[in-house]
Amino acid sequence: MRKPSLSLWIARVLWLAPGLLFALGLYLGWSAYRMLRTWQEGISAMAEITELEISQRVDVTYDYVNLRIRLPDGRVLERNRLSLPHTLAPLLRGRDSVEVRVRPENPEDVVIVELARAQWRMALIQAVMSLLGGVLFAVGVAWWNRLLRRQGDPAWRTPET
Repeated sequence: MRKPSLSLWIARVLWLAPGLLFALGLYLGWSAYRMLRTWQEGISAMAEITELEISQRVDVTYDYVNLRIRLPDGRVLERNRLSLPHTLAPLLRGRDSVEVRVRPENPEDVVIVELARAQWRMALIQAVMSLLGGVLFAVGVAWWNRLLRRQGDPAWRTPET
């Protein structure tokens, strides 16, 4: 019995890539769902902007904001380094406070009302792109595995004359 070639081994290991893309797509879809739910069902509160970091570098695509949120029941939440897409961060420049929504069952879920629609849509779009990429990658890996299984490794074939 012939030992499997390196190409066959690599083709089988490549199944991890679409699996990773599917897992990423599911995680991003869950994040989008949580953002949408927080935006729609969360408690409205005002948050003080304690720091806003907007990078002027092209290679940095995310900026961040630090918030001090005062909930209606008197609790104060601190959210540090809340990521913001680089295109949306300038909307907060020069502001001292913003309206946010917080879900009471999970105070870690905080969305800035002005940016919520764009952010949950971006997360949903990224989830769909990841899932589609996973499907395309899986089709390619399946084709490659099928080719190797039926015709063998092209490196071991003799050239036709």
